[in-house]
Amino acid sequence: MGLRVSLHGRFAAFPRPFWLLIAGTFIYLVGYDTGYPYEAIYLHRTLGLSLTTIGLMLGLPLLAGLPMMVVGGALADRHGRLPVLRLGICASATLFAGLALAGQLWQLVAFIAFEAACGWTMFQTANSAMVADLTPPTQRARAYSLSRVAVSSGMVVGPFCGSLLLRLGAGFRTLFAGSSALCLVFLVFSLLAFSETRPAPIAGAGTRPGWAGYRRVLADRRFLSLCAVTALPLYGFGQPWVTFPIALHERLGISAASWGLLITLYALAIVLFQYPLVRRLERYDKTTLMAAGSALVGLGMGGAALLMRSWPIVLFMLLVSLGVMLLIPISATVVSEMAPVSLRGRYMGAWTLAWTAGTALGPTVGGPVMDLLGVRGAYLLVLACGLAGSGLFLVRGRWLAAPALVPPST
Repeated sequence: MGLRVSLHGRFAAFPRPFWLLIAGTFIYLVGYDTGYPYEAIYLHRTLGLSLTTIGLMLGLPLLAGLPMMVVGGALADRHGRLPVLRLGICASATLFAGLALAGQLWQLVAFIAFEAACGWTMFQTANSAMVADLTPPTQRARAYSLSRVAVSSGMVVGPFCGSLLLRLGAGFRTLFAGSSALCLVFLVFSLLAFSETRPAPIAGAGTRPGWAGYRRVLADRRFLSLCAVTALPLYGFGQPWVTFPIALHERLGISAASWGLLITLYALAIVLFQYPLVRRLERYDKTTLMAAGSALVGLGMGGAALLMRSWPIVLFMLLVSLGVMLLIPISATVVSEMAPVSLRGRYMGAWTLAWTAGTALGPTVGGPVMDLLGVRGAYLLVLACGLAGSGLFLVRGRWLAAPALVPPST
């Protein structure tokens, strides 16, 4: 009875709109991850494209679409979070419909480019700003960890459904059609259940309208330093969805269906342990926790791809999930603490830009590197990047934890 009361008290601290956002995020991620983990496998095995071609197809549109994240952050501050959120949902639904229906390579490239510019990244910008809007600073690390639980819960259900459908004989195009349909379910849910969360402008705050607000973001050297260091573990974080399943197949013979089960396990660990882990560790230094997360991502990804036998792969996937549990919600919390309220959308847009740019290095660089150096050389680089990021987080930790020095607008 006491445990039930305690849990109710902890979760009742978050408002109803926050829980609606969590529920919608889960629906979206089930749809997204029914198809997304199999995208690179489909392009490689069914369409016969090389790893270099796949890496460039998936990575370059992300890099080319980076300016759209700046646009998304400014739009979220000026016009509200919901239009940006819904644009992201529509772009994701369009991508998976295109994968299910497109018959030519240029069409696939067009759909991938559109989603890279306006899909998941727009959703993430708006979603991160909404979480900060709906929660006080003292609850924010827990709120971001719960948002991550929703994402990971979708990653449990989505890849498992995809794996089950593949084992039952369904084709990749069927998976993509289902992904598109579920994304549209989330769109309808957002239209019926969500309300705008953008804070009202603060009188006398002096925030300049339009794109000028980004000058203040770019003047925050702590924020820029955080973005630069985080790019190192993100290089590894960008690999699982492109080169990693192909590396495991070539080195250990792991099939597409088995890869779906590994992703399910990875996400299930986050669902079970994300919130209690962050709650227990939130009093510790945030940059130390991010350093640990960077090292674990590098060790897990690098070690898994260098295995000689398949059975320890589960342990290394759990290391990656532990690293992600530390790195993602803690870094988002640090950014939310750096951001003035009136510039929160811009900071989150710039953070999504930096996050996506770092992740895009995975396919853009990882595909050609794996073609050139093989699995061993490519994943030794992933390991080195994770450890380098960990060291830099520790070295720059005190400075990143210092009070914000964002110059006033003029």
